[in-house]
Amino acid sequence: MSLTKNRQEVPIFFATDDNYVPFLAVAMTSLLVNASKEYFYKICVLTTSLKREYAEQLQLIVKDCAPDNASLDFVSLRDEMEKSQGAFHLRHYYSRETYCRIFIPRFFPQYKKVLYLDCDIVVTGDISELYNTEIGDNLVAAAPEEVMADFDVYGTYVEKALGISRNKYFSAGILLINAELYRKENIEGKFIDLMNRFVFRVTQDEDYLNVLCKDRVKWLPVDWNKSSYALEGHPKFDPTKLKIIHYKINWKPWHYDDVLYEEYFWMYAQQTFLYDAILKIKASYIDDLKQRDQVQFAELAKMAEDDTNDPNNYYNTMLREQA
Repeated sequence: MSLTKNRQEVPIFFATDDNYVPFLAVAMTSLLVNASKEYFYKICVLTTSLKREYAEQLQLIVKDCAPDNASLDFVSLRDEMEKSQGAFHLRHYYSRETYCRIFIPRFFPQYKKVLYLDCDIVVTGDISELYNTEIGDNLVAAAPEEVMADFDVYGTYVEKALGISRNKYFSAGILLINAELYRKENIEGKFIDLMNRFVFRVTQDEDYLNVLCKDRVKWLPVDWNKSSYALEGHPKFDPTKLKIIHYKINWKPWHYDDVLYEEYFWMYAQQTFLYDAILKIKASYIDDLKQRDQVQFAELAKMAEDDTNDPNNYYNTMLREQA
């Protein structure tokens, strides 16, 4: 067990490009403000390109929020990503950085388990509690992806295109990774091989991880990955149980008004050096961009339908090969 300043070390990884730095700043601020002081938080930001001024601003957050029990490093995966550049399937707002998480266990062999967190989150609980989750022989600990359970078009997609129950599909935005087992079973190599054979267009890296980790998941309560939307007729979530809020797809408070749990985002945003920049992003998100979001959401649903009905999708191909 690694000790830093007489505290157990908690390794935490984010991945970002320049565009998502303001939201990473909010995520980091919320994480550090709510984290137990009994641990040392070793934060690492993975990237392929990041302006020096942004790196300096993120360092200031650590200095302000946790000067004695956190550190921040930046690691470029540009060369690694270039090796497989043609294999990374991208669409809409996805960047190559979304695939950085698959390389963490190999690049950081000193860790037996690591936390990976998306940038578009707010942490309201104690992140050390999540890190200390007993993962056993599972490859990851993760919460169910609510979108797959709540929207039939996506639930049908994962069941008929990937062969995974809509209630057993996890969100890859918050992951406790069993890095030791991940290395031992060469999940990175299997990920690349699967990506070269099948194009998963709908949720991309999340789809690949779900296929590879099927039945090897330690399930977390949705408290640790609560989506920022509510559907009419669905049971209301107890806000006192919130530990991580995930602002995804078209439910982002820096683009839209009246987003569920937006008050948490703005509370922590005001504590960052990038608050004014976030306000400018919100103000510049004009109706044309919101209309584009609606079009892309409809296109994504159509994509899910098409891949569900594709006789050569992953699940149908596996059924034929196993027959």
